[in-house]
Amino acid sequence: MGALGASREDPSAIDALMRKIRWVGCLMAVVQFALYTPPSGHAMPFSRWWGALPLVLLAAVNVAGLVRVRRRLPADEGWVRFQLVWDSAVIVVVLLMFSFDDSSALWALLILPVLEAATRGSRRQTLTTFFALCIAYVVREGVVAAVYPYNNVTLDSVTYRLAVLGIVSFSVASLADRLTRQIMGTASARSEADQLRALAVATRLMSSLDVATVVREVTQATEQFGFSRVELRSDSGVLVDGLPRNGGVMINDRWFLQMLQATSRDGIAVLAGDEADLELADGEALVVARVSTRLTTEALLVGRHGLPVPTQHLEGFHLVAEQASSALDNAQRYEERRAFQNKLAHQATHDSLTGLPNRALLNDRAQTAIARSRRTGSLVSVMFIDLDRFKEINDVLGHSVGDALLISVASRLSELIRPEDTCARVGGDEFVVVCADHANDVSVLELAHRLRAALHAPFQVEGIVLDIEASIGIAWSPEHGDDVADLLRRADSAMYAAKSRKEGVVSYRAEDDQLAPMHLSMLGDLRRALEAPGQLQAWFQPIVVVSDHRLAGAEALLRWDHPTSGRMQPGDFIPMAEGTALIHQLTDHVLDLALESMTHWPVGSPQLRLSVNLSPRNLLDASLATRVEALLSRHGTDPRQVRFEITESAVLADPTRAVATMHRLTALGVGLSIDDFGTGFSSMSHLKNLPVDQIKIDRSFVTDMLRSSQDRVMVRSMIDLAHGLGMHVVAEGVEDADTLSDLETLGCDLAQGYHIGPPVDREAFHAFAAGPSLPAPRTERVTATPVVPGGAATDSVVERPLTSVTGTGE
Repeated sequence: MGALGASREDPSAIDALMRKIRWVGCLMAVVQFALYTPPSGHAMPFSRWWGALPLVLLAAVNVAGLVRVRRRLPADEGWVRFQLVWDSAVIVVVLLMFSFDDSSALWALLILPVLEAATRGSRRQTLTTFFALCIAYVVREGVVAAVYPYNNVTLDSVTYRLAVLGIVSFSVASLADRLTRQIMGTASARSEADQLRALAVATRLMSSLDVATVVREVTQATEQFGFSRVELRSDSGVLVDGLPRNGGVMINDRWFLQMLQATSRDGIAVLAGDEADLELADGEALVVARVSTRLTTEALLVGRHGLPVPTQHLEGFHLVAEQASSALDNAQRYEERRAFQNKLAHQATHDSLTGLPNRALLNDRAQTAIARSRRTGSLVSVMFIDLDRFKEINDVLGHSVGDALLISVASRLSELIRPEDTCARVGGDEFVVVCADHANDVSVLELAHRLRAALHAPFQVEGIVLDIEASIGIAWSPEHGDDVADLLRRADSAMYAAKSRKEGVVSYRAEDDQLAPMHLSMLGDLRRALEAPGQLQAWFQPIVVVSDHRLAGAEALLRWDHPTSGRMQPGDFIPMAEGTALIHQLTDHVLDLALESMTHWPVGSPQLRLSVNLSPRNLLDASLATRVEALLSRHGTDPRQVRFEITESAVLADPTRAVATMHRLTALGVGLSIDDFGTGFSSMSHLKNLPVDQIKIDRSFVTDMLRSSQDRVMVRSMIDLAHGLGMHVVAEGVEDADTLSDLETLGCDLAQGYHIGPPVDREAFHAFAAGPSLPAPRTERVTATPVVPGGAATDSVVERPLTSVTGTGE
């Protein structure tokens, strides 16, 4: 009965059952013909082999049914009727073959086609089959009466048999129909319960997991209702794994809007044929339900179903769409919360600007690498990288440019290391690279030089080309320690050594441990010296007119009387100050001292001009001109009496910003001079574009011009070039009278050097400016307390030339 009940929904089920009944009938017919004994006085009018005829007929229809199953042909109405007629014909043939036996009860087989008709179709089909068989049976009886006169079948016998056949057939058929309906109802209820159970399970899963799981459960739940090719669509495409992707059934935005319109009233629409605006199979409909979520403005649940679509399935599809709305909202909130937690975890271990690991994650990974190296015997390197002059980029161009540069540096470093290595940002412009599995220290140094070379390539940041340099200190395990903190500290010390010695890449040495503390201590002392009166002093070296030895002015030079180390030359502390913003305060302090000293120069010397050196970092400071103007105003100094000396390398570091600063200074009325002229690589090409009115020939050409014809030619060429451009020329490094005389012959305008006068303090220069002649050359007596690493401080007296704030005093 279960098969009978299933047959109304699935005709192939009754086909399979009938095939089994036919094979059983074939077997029983074989037994019947083999064991049959005719009644007394009768004989079989045919050979028993003719009994194979119904067997062949039954086998033929069964084989045809199997072929249709293999070819997956549908059990349509035509095929059902053919089987019913065929089975009825076989029964009639069997009855005809036994018509000579008036005692045969095979007439009862007529009930089988009637039952088959009852299970396959409606009551009308059952009645049609019954009456057709009755007519066939009456005809059969007439044939029997004509062929076999001795057959005793009478009219009342036929009527009786047909009445019994009818009563049994209709009773069994009604019972079968009722049982079939009950089974179908039970199966439908069970199917509905299974669908609701699956929907409940899917709803529970959808309410607690991520978007990808919701999409999967929505698809599986709708498939329980007989839908296929189910998709959850947003206006961006199919939602797959929680993300919108193109593909699936959507044609374009017009189709999506059309489906939204179709579902606007009831929330669901069944579309067939041209209404769907899609290619659908014969007898197939497109079902679309609206899904409202926070994930997208609108979404659609799209599926295909065969026609007609049961109301139960439509309601289930609509219910899934409504559950999907709330489930997707919950899933999105879940994923947002998880993304936020992941973001917090990432922020705890990564730098917010560059995305690189921070110090905490660096320590963890470095410790893991060191532990692994103990087992493998390989080296673990720690490279401490510091960007040189990064502070001036931040100060002059702004933090946005500095941040963009740091991001570019981080990206470039990350590209050069392996995925298993670590690059971390541990400070403002400080990076650390940890690499494991080095075979030897040679590979460590090779990697460090590759990193430094990569950082020296120009960076394009917000339309500005920036050239930077880096200092790298290296320490490696196990030679320099097997603890992360020790390796970081020693790599840091090596980096300070690389920066102070201008060597670029330095591996750790024990004596470097003292350098970093000394560096920090010196900067601290210098900051305090700026506030303590008397420690920082301005000294002056005279500059004269070559033609008549008249005093033309002086160059202001800085001296520092350190409270414990004694007199310190600028070369001992200026490079450290240039690496920080302290250089700006130091420049302002020197200019303030020099301008204050000018107010005490002898009366009648307004023609004297004061020269002050500017560092490369000063030229990149857009606020320099404003501060200079304020100092000139405060001391009441005529701007024409002040000249700033700059080096060509300072201009070449960033020509655009440097030249802009120079124009701001000349707009105030101060003069500009190119210091150390001739030592740059492109002096001639840049000179014509600079707002300068004076060049200062470097002492390396002047000192040996009497002994080297090449140097003399160079000096003469530079003098001629400057005069041709309308500039004055200062020769520095004049050590004797013959050199001064030769410079006069060559037409040099001004001279400076020890033959003319050494750097002296303010009082001595005032006396010199008021005197009739130049003082004799002398050396500066300096009492210093050098610091000996690992030992005690010792006092010593040395004699050496005085040096300027940026170089050697002449």
